[in-house]
Amino acid sequence: RLLAAYRRLRGRQGTLPFIINGRPGVPELVIAGRAGWAYGDTLQRIAAEPGVRYLGHVDEPTLSALYASASVLAFPSLYEGFGLPLLEAMAHGVPAVVGAAGALPELALGAAISVDAEDEDAIASALERLLADESLRKKLGEEGRRRAQGYTWANAADRTLDVLRRISRTAQSRAA
Repeated sequence: RLLAAYRRLRGRQGTLPFIINGRPGVPELVIAGRAGWAYGDTLQRIAAEPGVRYLGHVDEPTLSALYASASVLAFPSLYEGFGLPLLEAMAHGVPAVVGAAGALPELALGAAISVDAEDEDAIASALERLLADESLRKKLGEEGRRRAQGYTWANAADRTLDVLRRISRTAQSRAA
């Protein structure tokens, strides 16, 4: 669905007033990450599309550089338990288009546009809106960076300890 939405954007390229990072036109669609299970062949076919680059697995410095140079994160996942790519993009100040199911809307909360991940038109329209509106990209990017600051390993450890302490107190009071 993301590829179909991207094709629609590329098809409208002549009518869209995009100038992103000083370059006119629809930005390149860059896909990074391991292929996993049976997706290798599909990703290779997708990578043959005009304007699409599939990088496969990338190391942390390369991933950070990709986020730093990204205009938008397109992450229209159907099911997501947490959404680490979204959090990484938010930490880099990259606005996002995310699927409206699962944990993504809650994680983004004002730092992304949520869409029905099965609706190609909705994905394309949200990407077009973000790409065409620099002030919206900036606003969502700043909110994402602000929200991401609360997601640290120290905070996660503190919250885990709080839960374990509550469980321990409950168990002790039941035993007494």
